[in-house]
Amino acid sequence: MIAPALFLIASILPPSIDDWKRAEASRPELPLPAVAREYGLAESDAAVYNLGKKSFQLAAYRLKDVTGAVALEQSLQDPGKKVFRHQNYVFQTLVGTAPRGALDAFLFPALQKLDRSAPPNLLTYLPAKGRTQGSERLLLGPESLRAFEPRIPVVAAGFDFAAEIQLARYANATLAVLRYPNHAIARQQFTALQHFPTAAITRQGPIVALVLPSDPSLPLNPETAQALAGQILYKAEIVMDKAPDKPQPNPAQFLLGVFQLCGVLLCLCLGLGLIFALFRAYGRHWSGKKHEEEFTTLGI
Repeated sequence: MIAPALFLIASILPPSIDDWKRAEASRPELPLPAVAREYGLAESDAAVYNLGKKSFQLAAYRLKDVTGAVALEQSLQDPGKKVFRHQNYVFQTLVGTAPRGALDAFLFPALQKLDRSAPPNLLTYLPAKGRTQGSERLLLGPESLRAFEPRIPVVAAGFDFAAEIQLARYANATLAVLRYPNHAIARQQFTALQHFPTAAITRQGPIVALVLPSDPSLPLNPETAQALAGQILYKAEIVMDKAPDKPQPNPAQFLLGVFQLCGVLLCLCLGLGLIFALFRAYGRHWSGKKHEEEFTTLGI
């Protein structure tokens, strides 16, 4: 197992993962460092692990929260490099194949400063059918917007209002879903987004969906774009505080409790009576006197 002290010395990655030994360490270079900082990158680490003739190189990133980790995980998607996430940590295999069993058993349980909040669910609004695998991008601010979809104006996106944008490609179209804290802000930004050219734009509650052509030189069919945007359906979730239900009376449990109480009282009486009888018997024995029974006679 991983010793906690060694884990802290080695930053994120420990000196050993099961039987794999750390050979050399380095700092991973992210292709978009400004975007990573916007996502909340707190620290990073990379190392090569050897087991006999086998080896792999692993990069690790700790984000401040799970939302930033999901965004970074999507931005690092690469067909040649395996990317996976554990809460607010993102791992990327740079060389070789990382043993997921050893990571699950020895690395993940020793991670510090875990954010156990739920991941964002904005990607669930985008239809899975026809989506280009690996094209998903979660945008959390101006830097990621300029990096992945600069056609959307920063002011119209509304990051000052805690907006989140989920992108994905579908054939020759790019679908963007923007989520705002409430309906009023979404209505305001929907008006602002209508001022720049889009193939289609719709709004449902706090969700705004817009469709852009993947290649600006190839305009989309308006009907196709509208059909794609029309698949975005907002479902409101209502959470209500409710007082706990009062337990219903159970006659059988009540009678059982009564019998138990009677049994306890009976045992207590028998025990006290036995103690009193013993004290009286010993008192007669040590005094040496024969105590006659006393009777009270009433003449009527």
